[in-house]
Amino acid sequence: MKKTPSRYNTAALLAGFVLIWGTGYWPTEVASEHTGTVLLSGLRVIGSALFLVALAWFSRSKWPKGPMLIWATTTGLLMIALSHWGTTESVIRAGPGTGAVLVNSAPLIVVALGWVSLRERLSLLGLAGVAIGFGGVVLMVSSQIGGGTENSQLLIGVGLGAAGAVGWAIGTLILRSFTLQRSDDLDMLSFTATQFVVAGVVLLISGFSAEGVSSTNWGSTALWASLVWIGPLSGLGFACFFGALSRMPAAHVSAPMFLVPAVAVIVEIARGNSPTALVLLGMSLAVFGVGLINVQNEMLVNARSYLQNKLQDTKRHS
Repeated sequence: MKKTPSRYNTAALLAGFVLIWGTGYWPTEVASEHTGTVLLSGLRVIGSALFLVALAWFSRSKWPKGPMLIWATTTGLLMIALSHWGTTESVIRAGPGTGAVLVNSAPLIVVALGWVSLRERLSLLGLAGVAIGFGGVVLMVSSQIGGGTENSQLLIGVGLGAAGAVGWAIGTLILRSFTLQRSDDLDMLSFTATQFVVAGVVLLISGFSAEGVSSTNWGSTALWASLVWIGPLSGLGFACFFGALSRMPAAHVSAPMFLVPAVAVIVEIARGNSPTALVLLGMSLAVFGVGLINVQNEMLVNARSYLQNKLQDTKRHS
């Protein structure tokens, strides 16, 4: 009787972060009408940071110190600051659907860079995922050139969205290399909270310096309502992610993440911003490619677990 509620709870956690993150691109576009992009990025990140710090404090997490604090700062600038700023710019200039697909193509870049820099093996399924995913991104972008969005704004948005994805991918590879060496010392919740604090402070200082206080309509209800969704509630998405991570292997939790851009595209279609057939095909291919990468990771974990169990059974009977 106890297993069924546990399964439902885990499914709720998985659905929670997918829906919260997937529906956060439209509010980002709404909020951008009332403030500058860098300041908006800082406000949303610091909102998530406050939520995560409170959660880590109540959970009595072990805060990073020494070299671990340096790694949290470095990866925070790449994975959080650059990624969130790139996401904001991409959503504004290229549209929420396109921005969501671009930023969430990071797993494709992680696999490609991991293959080149860390000499990680790339299976045929993973290679197919990379090829299909990048092909979908190219089709999605190229089919929009010359359309309703000005080419220069579209290309800038694509470039900054891709930069955010690259930042996330490089930070992921650094974190992966670091955790392989010192996994016992890493408290992921407090580590992530530290990343968000560092990124939020840097973005806020940069935003106020570059855009000033007067660039923001501080009395806008739409601004604050959007910030609640993409700030503290986005932090709740991370809480759901870590909650699922405590119940399931990392590869299993990562598998549904390819649904995040799919949710964002569905939201845009529901808003009446339906992409053209070619753009939708490119988005679908990109999402499918990311899905293949994540499924590949899950299959490898399952295969490794199966072989370990078989080996243990063989030892018992020998």
